[in-house]
Amino acid sequence: MKAAFVKIIDIRMWSAKPLAKHVGEKHLRQSSQRALMLQCKMRIPHQHVKKWHAFKKIAHLQPTRSEPLMPYIPPTHHFERVSRLIAGRVTDAGAEHARLASSHLRALHDYHLDPGASTGPRILSAAELRIIQRGEQALLGASGLCLPRLHEMVREAGYCVLLANADGVTIDYCVDHDHRNDFKRAGLYLGSCWSEQEEGTCGIAAALSDQSAITVHKTDHFRAAFTGLTCSAAPIFSSNDELIGVLNASALYSPDERDSQRLVNRLVRQNAVLIEDAYFLKTHTHCWVVLGHRNRHYVEVQPEILIAIDGHGQVLAANRCARQCIPELSVLPGAAPRHIDALFDLRAERLFATHAGQALLALRPVGGGALLHARVRAPLKCASSRPAARRAAPADIVLDAQPDATEGFDLLEREHIKQALTQTQWRAALAAPLLGMSRATLYRRIARFKIVAPHRL
Repeated sequence: MKAAFVKIIDIRMWSAKPLAKHVGEKHLRQSSQRALMLQCKMRIPHQHVKKWHAFKKIAHLQPTRSEPLMPYIPPTHHFERVSRLIAGRVTDAGAEHARLASSHLRALHDYHLDPGASTGPRILSAAELRIIQRGEQALLGASGLCLPRLHEMVREAGYCVLLANADGVTIDYCVDHDHRNDFKRAGLYLGSCWSEQEEGTCGIAAALSDQSAITVHKTDHFRAAFTGLTCSAAPIFSSNDELIGVLNASALYSPDERDSQRLVNRLVRQNAVLIEDAYFLKTHTHCWVVLGHRNRHYVEVQPEILIAIDGHGQVLAANRCARQCIPELSVLPGAAPRHIDALFDLRAERLFATHAGQALLALRPVGGGALLHARVRAPLKCASSRPAARRAAPADIVLDAQPDATEGFDLLEREHIKQALTQTQWRAALAAPLLGMSRATLYRRIARFKIVAPHRL
C-alpha cells in the first residue's frame, strides 16, 4: 500500500481526490485517504515539499463529522424498513409506532434526509461548543451530580449519558474512559448535533419533537448509521413548561428485544425530573421556596414538591409534581398568582417565621388530599453582595470555602469532587475520569464553586 501511494502521489501531483480510484478503495473517504497518506513515512520529492506542508494543514482541518459507522443492517434494507414503517406495515415497532412513523415521515419528506447515510452526526468545533455552553450555564449547573450518578447506574451495561440543549446539541456527557473512543466514533460526544432536521429519528430528536420520553431502539433510528444504537431519552422542562434540554442514555451494543430497555428508560426519566427540580431551585433563588414530600422522611433528602412564593405570599411557580398533587396549582404557569393561604390551611406569616433546623411543617391542602410535610428555604443572598473571589486556575483544587449555593445537590457534588481530588492527590486531570466527566466539565464545576488550590492561597 505504501509503494502504491508513493507512485500515485508522484503521478497525480499530490491530488488526494482520485486516490481511491487507483488504490481500489472505492468507499474510502477523503479524510481517511489523507490520514493514511500522513501515516506513510515516505520520502517527499524536493519540488513538492511546499505542497506537502499545505496538504498536511488541509488534512487536519477536514473532519466535521464523526467517522463512518458500521450499519447494523444494509442501508438498502433499512430504507425498505423505513418505508414500511411509514406505511404502517411494521409490527415490531412497539407502542411508539405512531411517533416513530411521524418522525420518519418528517425526516424523509420535510428535511429530505437519506436513511441509508452511514456517517455520524455533525460535531461542533470547540469554539462553537464553548459559545453554546456559556448560554446553558443554568442547565449545566442544575445537572450537578445527576449525569455522573445516572452513568454509574448504567455504566457496566455499556451506556453513556448525554445532556443536550433544546436545539439537540450535546453540551455535557459522561462516558466510561476505556470506551471513550468507541462512543466518539459513534457520534456520542460533546458538541454532537442530534436534531431531527439533521439526523432524523433518534432518541434526543424524538424527545425534543414530541416533548415526551421515548426509547429509540436500533432499527427505529432513521439513519442506517445508528441502527446499532439504543437510545432512551427524556425531556427537561423549566417551571414555565419551556423545553430546555434532553437527558439521554445510549449504548453501542444491546439485546434486540425492545423490552430490555424499560429499566434504562425509567432511570432516565427519574433523573430528568431531578434535573428539573435542581433547575427550579437555581432559577428561584430570589423567592421563598416550600420544599415538601408526602413522606416526612424524604423532605430533607429528596423533596418532590417545590413551590416558589414571593415576600407577600403569592405563589409564583411550582414544579410538575406539585401541580399534579395540588389541583389549585394545575393552572400554572400563565394564570394569575394565588396566595399561599388559598392552597393550605396555614398563614404565610407562619411560613416566613420558620427557621432552619426547626421541626417540619404539616401542610393540609384546602381542597383536600394527602397531608404534606415541608420545610421552607428563605431567599438566598445575591451573588453581587458577596466579596469577589480570586479567579481560580483550571487545575485548582477544592478547599473548604463555601460555594454560592449550599443546598441539596450542590453540597453533595462539592463533597464528591473533594473526595475524588483528594484521592488523586489534587490533580484535576486524574480526578475527571473518576467522577465520570470530562476535564472541561470538572473545570466548570471548580469555577462555579469558587475553588482555590492550597498552594495558591
